[in-house]
Amino acid sequence: MKKLVLSSALLAIIGVGTIGTSVFADEVQGNSKESKVNVTIEDEDSGTDPLDPTDPDQKLLNLISVPEKYDFTSSLTNGTYSLTTTLSDQDIEVFNSRSTREWSVKASVAENKLTSDSTNFDVTSFKINNNELVGAGATPIVAKNGGLTDEANTGTLSTPVTTASISFSDPSGKLKVGSQLTGTINYQLYNTANAN
Repeated sequence: MKKLVLSSALLAIIGVGTIGTSVFADEVQGNSKESKVNVTIEDEDSGTDPLDPTDPDQKLLNLISVPEKYDFTSSLTNGTYSLTTTLSDQDIEVFNSRSTREWSVKASVAENKLTSDSTNFDVTSFKINNNELVGAGATPIVAKNGGLTDEANTGTLSTPVTTASISFSDPSGKLKVGSQLTGTINYQLYNTANAN
């Protein structure tokens, strides 16, 4: 019985000593050090560019985002419409990993048409930031590389879209108040500065 009491007392002392050590940890003054962390982002190697232009998951040159939509409104007119809209917080964004790589984004109006109730309406003009997408005088490059430097041509590069305009005709007078027309603007990224 005495042995048991002694062992219990000894365990109690050992337990208190262990708990006391972890609870009362003090810093040793004048004994701290630090390490620096440096991360350097390097330019992509100078191999063939792009590495694989047929790869839809090309990780070195990507079209990240385009404007979500272009909203136009108009009162009913007799046959011809020319409309303009302004946009905010809408960008064409491209990710590029190599400073010396040239690239451009070309836009087009799908089939050069708008549709309402299964009726097509020919688009005679569509401009993004004053770049004409339709017709013989079209200049459909809506974004392209700037200077071929680390700062100007790498990372996520944004081209703000601030204005758009559209012209189309309704020669048969099919549109009514409340008509809704829809269309699509397509964008394609190219590995050249001027895709023709």
